Amino acid sequence: MVRTILAVLAVIAITAGAQARDERFSGAWNGVLDVGAAQLRLELRIEENEEGYRAVMVSVDQGGAAIPVSNMDVEYPQIDLQMAAMGARYTATLTEGRLAGTFSQGGAEFPLEMARGAVEATGPELAPGESEVFVDAGVRLAGTLRLPEGDGPHPAVLMLNGSGSQDRDVTIGNHRIFAVLSEALAEAGIASLRLDDRGMGGSDNTPATGPHELGTDAGAALAFLRAADGVDARCTGILGHSEGGIIAFLLPDASQPDFIIALAPQAGTLEETLLEQGEAMNRVMGASEEVIEATRARQLAMLEALRASPPGEAVEAVEAAFIAHGIPAEAARQQAAFWGQQYVQEAAALDPAAALAGYDGPVLGMFAGNDLQVLAEVNAQRMREARAGLPTALATVPGVNHLFQASETGSPAEYVSAPHAMSPDALALMAEGAGEIIAEACSAGR
Repeated sequence: MVRTILAVLAVIAITAGAQARDERFSGAWNGVLDVGAAQLRLELRIEENEEGYRAVMVSVDQGGAAIPVSNMDVEYPQIDLQMAAMGARYTATLTEGRLAGTFSQGGAEFPLEMARGAVEATGPELAPGESEVFVDAGVRLAGTLRLPEGDGPHPAVLMLNGSGSQDRDVTIGNHRIFAVLSEALAEAGIASLRLDDRGMGGSDNTPATGPHELGTDAGAALAFLRAADGVDARCTGILGHSEGGIIAFLLPDASQPDFIIALAPQAGTLEETLLEQGEAMNRVMGASEEVIEATRARQLAMLEALRASPPGEAVEAVEAAFIAHGIPAEAARQQAAFWGQQYVQEAAALDPAAALAGYDGPVLGMFAGNDLQVLAEVNAQRMREARAGLPTALATVPGVNHLFQASETGSPAEYVSAPHAMSPDALALMAEGAGEIIAEACSAGR
């Protein structure tokens, strides 16, 4: 559900407490984090303020999100950046004008050396038929509109990605998931709009408080898409992946799509999803029954803490729940910084079945046979039951993981090392399914 920083390295915003400042660390730094399957260009900007330092680390190749960090300690010649929400850390020593150190997360460590200077700025990579656009949704959302060849007007989809902060291309390692999918859709004569998440790339850094707020964003983006030159305003829908597959059903009544394509949608509650994926991933890793049960107990305790806490006030309760179930205090604090957010509270309260049943237009649900994050069989059955009597087509693509990549086990560890951003077979099935649902929706004149 939530990818690690090693899969999608975000932007890290850091504010240190009051301390003596050392100008030798101030300014811009750049380096390349080599995680094996991907090389990520990073830029670290350190500024002084009255209270100490403010720093921002940007993953140039993957957009950027402002992620709060627990602490920043500076004691020449050493610097220590702690990123509690992601359980990550960068420690380095300033030597001969360079920062030489280690980036660590989840027990994995990678050398990271940074030199003085900023990374040369570049705009988003645009393919033929693509243009940079900006959507006013109360916050500014930057994105890419892609039109197929020909005069049009073309049927079109708004693309909604899954949970976690992601750029418009859903860049994971060297893979650009949505860019590849957009290309396949264009070849099938379908226009698309894909957007940077809030806080990523060119979008405003205003965090959403919950899934329904992202549904409102999607409504504004769909209206923008309908008004775009070359787009058939009477034949525009949503293609959502994972959490985006449920956000697609949360648009305001005045902004309903003509059709919905849901790829590996989270058709279960957050509790069901977390418990199922936790057990599935533990089993793939060969965990014992004791470990599986302990994981389940911690997840249930965390979810109960979310339910029992007032909106936006769950962090301490979640931290206490983790500690009570054997998580060391520092790790519990880091995990609680994420799981205790108000957004997670609202996501935990969401009823996907009601959302699925509330839309009466045509829906295509596609699931991934090796998916360990949104289990195919159980979630397809949930969608089937929730949409009983409503126009719905369901399909499962065999041999692919949550990102619809060819996969042996479905483990997220395979995401960056997959041979393709998306399986060519899966892309062909998606384009074919999109064409069929578009023909159904648009001939009906919704």
